[in-house]
Amino acid sequence: MTKILNLPGVIVEDSKETAETLILSVRVEKKTGACPRCGRISHRLHQNKGHLVRDLPIGGREVILKVNRRRFKCENCQKPFSETLDFVGNKKSFTYRYAQSVTEQVIHSDVSNVAKNNGLTEEEVWSMVISVAKKVIPINVENLKILGIDEISLVKGQGKIIVVLVDLESHKLLGLVPSRTQSQIEKVMRQWGGKVLSQIEEVSMDMTGNYKSLVQKMCQNAQVTVDND
Repeated sequence: MTKILNLPGVIVEDSKETAETLILSVRVEKKTGACPRCGRISHRLHQNKGHLVRDLPIGGREVILKVNRRRFKCENCQKPFSETLDFVGNKKSFTYRYAQSVTEQVIHSDVSNVAKNNGLTEEEVWSMVISVAKKVIPINVENLKILGIDEISLVKGQGKIIVVLVDLESHKLLGLVPSRTQSQIEKVMRQWGGKVLSQIEEVSMDMTGNYKSLVQKMCQNAQVTVDND
């Protein structure tokens, strides 16, 4: 089950199954935690605290992880702290990869349908989208040649709009910008580096966003196509 789950550094200790759900009790391999205040590595376990986290489906069944987020006591600060887990955010009920999967569904649909199809509330879906938008998505952009920039209205009539950056050749999500401002879009694209930006040959963008001047400045070798629909 550890191999099937395929979460680096995570070991499945126990599993329970129903017709629709797979519940996995998991633990992380590392036996220490780093104090967020001073950075000191601690071996001193202070408390165990379990919670449930939703992960990607396996074999058509929903997956719930029983995660033990340990609390250590720093020998330097003499204060307890919760360990940082690579696969789930603090106080989040979903893994990073599950949130990214749901967000990619939203881009091609809408919050209401995605919530219904995944057995989630619209608030949960929106929370996942925001979580992904704020986190740098670990995606390889070395071969990026054709970039798509679009605005997505997540919830009709509520003004919740994000800017989506997509590799139009591979159809992979490259980034989400939780704000429509040019400065925020530029910040995300700058993270790709000058080499990647200079190799982009074409940019297709939504007419509703006035990003043409920004794109021409950043991707100087690209032909910019504006969608009037």
